[in-house]
Amino acid sequence: MSSSKKYLYLLKLVLTTVLFCSALSFENAQQQRVILLVSIFAVFLAVGFIRFLIGPEHRYYILSFYLDIVLVFLMEQNSRLLLNYFFHSFYVIILLEAVLSLNLKNGIKAGAAAVLVSMIKYGYLNYYKFSFANISQMAFFLMVNVLILVIAGFAQHNREERQRKDVLYRELLDAHKQLKQYSDEVSRLSIIEERNRIARDFHDTIGHNMTALIMQMQMAEHLYREDEGRAEKLLRDAVNTARDSLSRIREVVETLRGDENEYHHSDAIRLLVLDFSKKTGIQIRLELVEGKDPGDSGARMALYRIVQEALTNAVRHGKATEILVKIEYLSKEIRFHIRDNGVGSAELIEGFGLKGIRERAEACGGSVKIESGQGFFIEGVLNSEGER
Repeated sequence: MSSSKKYLYLLKLVLTTVLFCSALSFENAQQQRVILLVSIFAVFLAVGFIRFLIGPEHRYYILSFYLDIVLVFLMEQNSRLLLNYFFHSFYVIILLEAVLSLNLKNGIKAGAAAVLVSMIKYGYLNYYKFSFANISQMAFFLMVNVLILVIAGFAQHNREERQRKDVLYRELLDAHKQLKQYSDEVSRLSIIEERNRIARDFHDTIGHNMTALIMQMQMAEHLYREDEGRAEKLLRDAVNTARDSLSRIREVVETLRGDENEYHHSDAIRLLVLDFSKKTGIQIRLELVEGKDPGDSGARMALYRIVQEALTNAVRHGKATEILVKIEYLSKEIRFHIRDNGVGSAELIEGFGLKGIRERAEACGGSVKIESGQGFFIEGVLNSEGER
């Protein structure tokens, strides 16, 4: 409990005690009346002390103010005077405490109740001693109480607004902290996703060329004694493949610049298939069902990388000699079908390359099916909303 509330309670205790003692002195009451008034005042003090202990959160806190009003009214009723101004001052104390300690709505209600009950004794006074002076006193006391009620209510309203602003400010700070955490998490996931994308590009591009390079070197080694001219040509092709691999490495490193023009047309797929067939000696049949030029560059690049990895996978793992690549450009999607005559596998285990194919398809809002039996079979769809 704050020290300011303790000081205010002590101030109220001293003030009400002084007012009560002054009222008793003004009453000049007999012993029996004094005992009754002291008893009511003691209950009034007890109610105030209990209210001080339980705090505003308790459900009886509001009711205690109405009990205070009743107790003050009983003290006035047992006064021998029509109007004891010292007792009457208690209503002002109740009004101030209620409006400033309760929320605005309940404080106004309790304060208004105190003002209305305080008018009862003025009604008695004007009933028995009607005069312009008494009417003036009643009107003046009413205006003063209403003014106090309005000012105190306005002060409480401002305090509640400040509290609401503080709550909103704290909520805003919490939301800002959460937003920063989300932003950091998105940044971290973006970095991981970019690393995975670059890793896939390295795997798809370099792995593709290295497979072709190895096969060229193996064929050159095999033909070296039998056909030196052809072996020499294969070695030159291997050198070109190595240079091409170096160029591709540079392209992957520069992929952050986002230049994907080389994948814009189906000619890129034709060149990929032709180049791979030339380097490896694998027979590749390409079937393209073309509409207009695909508009989604992401889908085009994904298709290029998927075909590239599928060709590499067919040679490196399937030992294939024939590959069929069929691609259909439809209104809103690209369908692909890749099959080889390799050795296949009884149990399909997706390595980095096959996972990359699946991830690329899913990244474009599509799907892919991969099977391995009599060779590898890859079939899937990529969503492409651009103009064809």
